[in-house]
Amino acid sequence: MSRFNYWAKSRPLETILMKKLNYILLPVLLLTILSCKKTDNKIITPSANLLIANVVAGGSTLTFNPTTAVISNNGSTNFPVPTGQSQISLSDNSQSPAVNYYNQSFMATNAGNYTLFLAGGSPALIDPILIQEHYQNYTDSVCAVRFINLSPNSSPVSVNITGQTNGSEVTSLAYKAYSSFKQYPAKKANVNYAFQFRNATTGALIASYTLVTPYFHNVTIVLRGLVGSSPAAGVTLVSHL
Repeated sequence: MSRFNYWAKSRPLETILMKKLNYILLPVLLLTILSCKKTDNKIITPSANLLIANVVAGGSTLTFNPTTAVISNNGSTNFPVPTGQSQISLSDNSQSPAVNYYNQSFMATNAGNYTLFLAGGSPALIDPILIQEHYQNYTDSVCAVRFINLSPNSSPVSVNITGQTNGSEVTSLAYKAYSSFKQYPAKKANVNYAFQFRNATTGALIASYTLVTPYFHNVTIVLRGLVGSSPAAGVTLVSHL
């Protein structure tokens, strides 16, 4: 019997193919099992979202301790935070020693959304405003806009769309007061909206802001700074989820 015939009879083609298939499938099976174990053991930590807006008059860039993440003056940043009670510390670490702007305990619920506005006439006079948010999910072509008065020395202010009656959007906001979110059409034709902040009593113009339409988003338009003084009154846009 030839060597070929002996090999063919003792090791049929089916046996060879089966062994090769096993060599291929065994590593795949092991990887699948290990992946399942990793998934089963994965711990998902509940968290919330904290949006911090730093609009302190004459303020500085703040560090969100103990991280190295920062919030510029007249800017805002989102941070994930654990649920339950934690400590929120914000300071100007460019100074020596560091100047603390905010250091308070904070209670968050799972998947909660919060906004912390830091206002005030100076770094020595901080006024925090903490809001638990309840955003809507928009299915139509709309956006939502809220207004807040964080100008420490201002009289109550009104808000109108340019060309419309004073107070057309908000009749009066005292310092630290804010409106609810108002929906505006956000279709192709609605490219932007021009708003004006005015003294609610005299009608004197304080600041203007043209909002590029934030399609399907929530935003807060903040009046900050000092009326008739320095740093001058201006507007900061805070974008939410």
